[in-house]
Amino acid sequence: MAQSASALEEELSCPVCLHLFRDPVSLTCQHSFCRGCLEKTWRQKPGRECPVCRRKSSLRHGVPNLKLRNIVEAYGQDKGVHRHAGRSGACEEHRVEARLFCEDCEGLVCTSCLNSEKHSQHTQHPVDEAIAMYKDKLLSQLQALHKKRDTLNQEQAASSNTAEHIRSQAQRVSRQIKAEFEMLHRFLREEERARLAALKEEEERKAMLVGKRVDQIMSQIVSLTETISGIEHMTETGDSSFLEVYKSIKERVQSIQLDPGPVSGALIDVAKHLGSLRFRIWEKMLEVVQYAPVTLDVNSAHPDLQISDSLWEVRDSRASLLLPDNAERFDSSVGVLGAEALTAGLHQWDVEVGDKTAWILGVARETISRKGAVSVSPEDGLWAVGLAKGEEYSVGTAPWGTPLTLKRKPRRIRVQLDYEKGKVSFFDPLDMMHIYTFKETFTERLFPYFSPGLNNNGKNSGPLKICPVNVSVTVGSSR
Repeated sequence: MAQSASALEEELSCPVCLHLFRDPVSLTCQHSFCRGCLEKTWRQKPGRECPVCRRKSSLRHGVPNLKLRNIVEAYGQDKGVHRHAGRSGACEEHRVEARLFCEDCEGLVCTSCLNSEKHSQHTQHPVDEAIAMYKDKLLSQLQALHKKRDTLNQEQAASSNTAEHIRSQAQRVSRQIKAEFEMLHRFLREEERARLAALKEEEERKAMLVGKRVDQIMSQIVSLTETISGIEHMTETGDSSFLEVYKSIKERVQSIQLDPGPVSGALIDVAKHLGSLRFRIWEKMLEVVQYAPVTLDVNSAHPDLQISDSLWEVRDSRASLLLPDNAERFDSSVGVLGAEALTAGLHQWDVEVGDKTAWILGVARETISRKGAVSVSPEDGLWAVGLAKGEEYSVGTAPWGTPLTLKRKPRRIRVQLDYEKGKVSFFDPLDMMHIYTFKETFTERLFPYFSPGLNNNGKNSGPLKICPVNVSVTVGSSR
């Protein structure tokens, strides 16, 4: 009877995994397999051959064998769940009820497994205890996944905000570009009108001058015509009366004087209007166009800072703007960098500090930390001087800075970088009073650094202003 049961169980077992069928499917050759076993076999060995007879199957998947599935389920119910191989709660090796969980194999085992060499050095736990323990582990992992999802949601929201900020930036910059070009167009239109008006005025003035000359000539022509007619009439007289008037006629003819020829300077002075016209317009434009050796990088500015449209002024607005937390932006120290990197050569710029009670100015290396507090010291990549409390000047040196004593309170500060010589110097440009000089060896790109200080209830609300210069001052000069 046992042999009969064993033979029946063999008939109800998958020829691939040798366990009772799970979700059995059949091929056209009438061989049956677990659906999972067949799919796994075909994935490992493409060609859709029957694992038993090797006949090629025309089916992409096996046909579900409902009758065989019902027979297997009935057999399992008759023999008990613990005899149903592959079901939950059964030991895969001995196909009996599993009461333990092997931590090393991460699978269910029965008491018989404890005596096997495979599990002799493994750690086992009762199923109920393992369920509770691994549920806790899974819940912990689940919490980590929740945190990761929350982080991704935050990043998605931040990326959406950044995209919106990019659109807003582009629109604002577009308006400013158009405004700048409109100013230039307006200048050129006004200059064109002025020069056309000057040409028109010269045309009318010289046309009037030539008109007067024409009138004078016409008057002389009339007078000469009358004189000629009188002389011709007298020459026709043949008696002595001609001799009586000859002397007076001769004197009259000799007294006639013609005005000089063509009027000098009567033509339009073409060279005055067209000579080097483009250069002269450009030269005049230089009188109204300003240039700053440094402009501010809005993408590095702390959210509390307000940058002017010209990119020459910065102040603490006391209110954080909704800006992307991009990698370049300072998020703790209220500072902003210049827009262009400084490398080889001599660079200098003036900053108007006015009556401000706090500020920091200097040069920072590109890799200065933008997140968290910035230490004002060369060790952390910032060479700077500053003012605090309206009267305390200091040099940024580790750990607390070095006090400075100045003979007067400068209203402007000149920052000078000599990259090759490794010097960062500060002066009062009023008389080039020397304030301080750092000496260093530079190996990476540097950027101007500006901090307007905190707006202390309006006591330090003024901006730091980069001093622009008239472009004509720099024409032909070299830095």
